Amino acid sequence: MKVEKVGAQQFFIFFNIVYLENIQLTKENIIQLVKQLLKKLKNKLMLRGFYKVKVYVHPKIGLFLSLLRLEEFEYEDTLDFRVIVFLDEKIYFKTKDYFILPRDVDVYYDKKYFYCDVDSIPNLLSILEFGSFIFGKELYNSMVSWQKC
Repeated sequence: MKVEKVGAQQFFIFFNIVYLENIQLTKENIIQLVKQLLKKLKNKLMLRGFYKVKVYVHPKIGLFLSLLRLEEFEYEDTLDFRVIVFLDEKIYFKTKDYFILPRDVDVYYDKKYFYCDVDSIPNLLSILEFGSFIFGKELYNSMVSWQKC
């Protein structure tokens, strides 16, 4: 698990594949799992109010959550979520080192980074420390300037 506070009312949370081991990947199951996980983190992250939660799911990697507080409630212990699940979104691996990516897959580049679809990387765990994952709006904004290697 990795937690990153992006702003005063926004968080990015990553849960690795271990959290998905005993769950069937349906929207309903993922919504229930995310709500349970966030309620466990409620006090550590001081979550209060109503949050919009975007969940990006990948069966090889895990869950990527983007939390944005939309409203603060009058009662301090009140917590509610609007969970939106993206099951079929593309997730790419972003790195500055071209040579860690597999040779027989499509690799794209822009001015300073190389990108590869995570589904095309057979041993993803061996290169995790050399880059980061990109998905959602950030992915689509960066795809505009890509060129194929």
